[in-house]
Amino acid sequence: MLSIYLLSMSANLYFNMKINVLSNDLLEIKNEILQLEIEKSRVHLKHTEQFSIGNIEKLSKEINFKRLDIYNKNFDLVRPYKLIEDTKPIIVLGFGKWLIFIK
Repeated sequence: MLSIYLLSMSANLYFNMKINVLSNDLLEIKNEILQLEIEKSRVHLKHTEQFSIGNIEKLSKEINFKRLDIYNKNFDLVRPYKLIEDTKPIIVLGFGKWLIFIK
């Protein structure tokens, strides 16, 4: 009876030690995940600030690019005569005053 009690107590002690080790490892992993999420949010914020519309306009002024205002938008575009043979449709991407044509 005493041997069963000692065996049970030592097994419980062993499993508790293993659980503590795994718990510490899990805590370290959670801290690393937290640090990586903080770094991810910093990178996302930096990217958003660098490539925002306002910053792109500022950079274009520094490089002496000129923004062209579009007053008449023509959405029923016709292919140029050289592109009649192509089967790919012309895709118009745009928002606000910016339009991009992709063939």
